[in-house]
Amino acid sequence: MALAQTERHHFIQIINDNDSYTLTRNDGYYTNGLRILFGWNSQKDPECTTIHTVEIGQLMYNAKNGSYQRKEELDRPVTAFLYARYGQMHFTRKETLLSWGVNLGTIGPPALGRQMQESIHSLFNMYTPKEWDYQLNTEVGINGDFTWSPALKLTAAKSSFKLLPVLRGSVGNTFTGASAGPVLSLGHMGSNSQTVFWNSHINNKENESFFYFYPELVLSIYNATIQGGLFRSDKGPYTGKLNHVRYRQTLGWMYSGKVFNVGLGLVYDAKESKTQLHNQWYGRIQLGVAF
Repeated sequence: MALAQTERHHFIQIINDNDSYTLTRNDGYYTNGLRILFGWNSQKDPECTTIHTVEIGQLMYNAKNGSYQRKEELDRPVTAFLYARYGQMHFTRKETLLSWGVNLGTIGPPALGRQMQESIHSLFNMYTPKEWDYQLNTEVGINGDFTWSPALKLTAAKSSFKLLPVLRGSVGNTFTGASAGPVLSLGHMGSNSQTVFWNSHINNKENESFFYFYPELVLSIYNATIQGGLFRSDKGPYTGKLNHVRYRQTLGWMYSGKVFNVGLGLVYDAKESKTQLHNQWYGRIQLGVAF
């Protein structure tokens, strides 16, 4: 009982994306992503709630199969993106989300993609990746991002259905682009300032459990993991051709209690590079704790 009454002002969240979670034996394209977030909330005022986040992460990319040994077999550039990010989420009195963040990261060998993938494959007795000799050359990147999501009053307060428009954008020499789409949820999802979907669940008043569907139209202007470093003339042994407009969707379930939360997702993503032979599916698992 005492635990349920404890005020919580911090959270830790771990998010892992991997194509192996789809159980389809695929191992390529965006093949693994690991993000660790630490967040805390500012003192509330009547007009706005602010949550600060610090995040470190690594995103890893291969061709269709990580076992290719010849450059001629590649259909997507090979690299990882290792980064650190600071961000803020602001929730207005009308529950509109306005968030921004800045990250500093790198592609190429310093992103430690080869070391991470070889370690994972060795741990699970999988094949030894062969493509890393062809990875993109190093470039350090600085990127900014924003998210805007207003709370629509289209349904009754006790309704199990919710609709949230979401607009995202990024600008920098690693990623520049935007995406837009609605989040459709079924079940009990809290308000924007009290939901695990936005990592704003630090002091949840009620448990959440909901399914969601999130289709997006994605506009990519520059993507260094496809095209190589923006400011490099020698970008690497193999670069791709950016697909500027594509479709992405996420189908998932989330639960958030007073302290612990969990999320499961299945993501479909169309070809990021026009050179890719196939579109992609990957799974997502997230675990978190508020304290």
